[in-house]
Amino acid sequence: MKCYLINLDRSADRLEQMEREFGRYGLDFTRVPAVDGRLLSQAELDAVVAPVRRWEIPMPPGEIGCFLSHRRCLEIIASGDDAFAAVFEDDIVLSRQAQTVLSSSDWIPAGTDIIKIETFNTVILLDAVTRIKGTDCSYGRLLSKHLCTGGYIVSRDAAKHMLTFMNEISVPIDNLIFDPAYEMFAGLNIYQVYPALCKQEGFVSLIESDRKTLRRQYKHRPSFPGLVVREIARSYNRSSHILSPSKLWTRLTSKKRWLRVQFKP
Repeated sequence: MKCYLINLDRSADRLEQMEREFGRYGLDFTRVPAVDGRLLSQAELDAVVAPVRRWEIPMPPGEIGCFLSHRRCLEIIASGDDAFAAVFEDDIVLSRQAQTVLSSSDWIPAGTDIIKIETFNTVILLDAVTRIKGTDCSYGRLLSKHLCTGGYIVSRDAAKHMLTFMNEISVPIDNLIFDPAYEMFAGLNIYQVYPALCKQEGFVSLIESDRKTLRRQYKHRPSFPGLVVREIARSYNRSSHILSPSKLWTRLTSKKRWLRVQFKP
């Protein structure tokens, strides 16, 4: 299976690290030069951003560049000959299962559009899982939000379909693909590999600082009682796949599972 790696020209250190990381498992990749949003003029940014904002904050230049970089990868896949290809960002670590799973697409079920192969370490809902032969990994239909686009497999047909949603940018690429709040999710057959094949780790996010700055501008800091409530909610969410009556009922009455996708390096 072909692997495409998104990498900024100014991030030579990341490219070197990815060459070592993929090399450890005998995997090759094709570098796709990332779009550096910070080098785009205001006119260029305005030309690709949707006039109506659909995300919580305006799209920062780095976020726009990330979106355009993934679009560039999908354009390559859509015009290629391979039924499936994998897309990676340049800040991931791989698991020992990656070599076996990525060596072939024969295990991928018919009708699959996307397979998310990374984890954001959050609780998600999966449909019945199927073991990938010769590995310790399984996959199941992703039924809930699971953000980040550090690693995913996409079919050629899905890439063509996804590009029809990507003429204008109104939300980050990971929300557009992996968030049920946006319309692309419902139209795709998305699966999740479990345990994950990769995880974003080892580098400071080039986008997160821009997000934090904008969030400070567009959101007010909660009061002390609000902070207490937020921390209680976070603690509950970390174990809600076990404690929630509705999620427990799901586990007992169907093959669907609420679980936290693990990563085993």
